Amino acid sequence: MKSPQKIIVYGSAVAMQCEDFAPAAVLLRGVSGRGKSDLSFRLIEAGGMLICDDQVVLEIRHEKIITADSVEPIRGLMEVRGVGLLKFPVASPTQLRLVVDLVLREEVPRLPEWETEDILGIPIIRLKLCAFEESAPLKIAKAIELVHKPSLLI
Repeated sequence: MKSPQKIIVYGSAVAMQCEDFAPAAVLLRGVSGRGKSDLSFRLIEAGGMLICDDQVVLEIRHEKIITADSVEPIRGLMEVRGVGLLKFPVASPTQLRLVVDLVLREEVPRLPEWETEDILGIPIIRLKLCAFEESAPLKIAKAIELVHKPSLLI
């Protein structure tokens, strides 16, 4: 039986920009209240671009590439707790390079072994982070750099 080519997942996605590589999508997952939208908001303020908040379309393109895209009814909308539902510019479909599972601070491994998760038959790097740590956006930016340049990780 052929695996699906497109799925919709619960979470938020942001396109991260860097001079040294093409934009890369980060999928943020976690239970309600774990900080998906809060961290997305901080990543956008640090130069990222919203792909989608709450639900994300993941689709295989070019055989080995998964792209993250917005779900049309909520395209460009993000709930910012305590402020309201805000409208943001939206990134075009962006290659998914990193999945971040948002967990409690005590559940974040100090020196993790990098793991992958099979999404639509393609392995994607997965990390556990606490969204509410001040350094969370910096950790994600560094993780994206390491995905592109794994030789930097000891």
